[in-house]
Amino acid sequence: MTDLHCRSSVYETDELLLLQPAIVININMKLFEITSRYNDTLNPAIWDDDVLKPEVAEKLKEIADEFIEYLEVPELDVTDLIITGSNANYNWTDLSDIDLHIVANLEDVRDACPDLTDDFFAAKKALWNDNHEISIYGQPVECYVQDEKEPHHSSGIYSLTHGEWSKKPTFSKPSVDDSAVEKKTKQLKYEIDHAIDDKVDDKTVDALKDKISDYRKAGLKAGGEWSTGNLTFKELRNTGYLEKLWDYARAQYDDDLSLTHGEEQESITLDPMQANDMSDVTM
Repeated sequence: MTDLHCRSSVYETDELLLLQPAIVININMKLFEITSRYNDTLNPAIWDDDVLKPEVAEKLKEIADEFIEYLEVPELDVTDLIITGSNANYNWTDLSDIDLHIVANLEDVRDACPDLTDDFFAAKKALWNDNHEISIYGQPVECYVQDEKEPHHSSGIYSLTHGEWSKKPTFSKPSVDDSAVEKKTKQLKYEIDHAIDDKVDDKTVDALKDKISDYRKAGLKAGGEWSTGNLTFKELRNTGYLEKLWDYARAQYDDDLSLTHGEEQESITLDPMQANDMSDVTM
C-alpha cells in the first residue's frame, strides 16, 4: 500500500521562508524510491491562496514576450498564455518547473509547413531552455508552444492573458497504484539500459522514446497527474534515465554524421588483389 502521511516542510525562496504542511507519498521499491508531494495549498512562492502574485504574473508575461520574439514566426496568432503543470496544482515540489505555455492558432503555420511545424517549435524550445536559466523565486520556467487545438490534460490551468483560472484545481488525496509504477518503471529502465548496451540504431531509439511519451500521455488522459503513466515518466526523468536515453540518441546521431580517420582509410585502401586488378585495367 502507498504510505500517506503529513509532515511540515521548510521551503526557501529568494525573498521568503515558508513553513508548508504537505502530504508526502513514498512508494518504496526494491531498486528505487519515488517521493512525490501533494500539498494542501498551491505553491506559496508564486500564489497568494489561489491568486497569482502580481509580480509573478508580470514577469511571466515578460518571459512569454521574449520567447515569442525568439521564435521568429511572423504574426504568430497567440490566443492565450497559460500556467499549467505542478505549479498550477497541489503536487508542486522545490524542483517543479513553472510550465508557461504559449497557446496559439497554428493553422496557418501548419498549412505553410505541415511536416515541420512541431519539430520547429520543439527545436526552438530546446535551444531556448539550453541557453537560458530563468526562474521565478527559485522555480525554473519552462516555455512551450501549444496548439490551441491540442488536447491538454491537466487539472489546473491558469490564464495569464485573462488573469483567471481556466480550470481550477481541487484538493483531493491522490490514489497511487505503487506496484504498477514499480513494475513499469523497472521494465522501461531495463529497456533503456539494454538499448544502450546493444548500441541499437536511431529507429529503435525513436520507437522507445515514442513508447515512453505515449505511455505518459495515455496516463494523463485516463488518470491525471497521479496516474501510473505520469509517475513512471517522472521516475525515469528524476533518476536520469530519460537524459541517458536522449544523450545516447544524440551521440548516435552525431556518430552517423561524422567521419573518422579509420573510416576514411578504409574507404580508400584496396587489398593487394584489387590493386593488381586496377593496375591491369589502367595499363
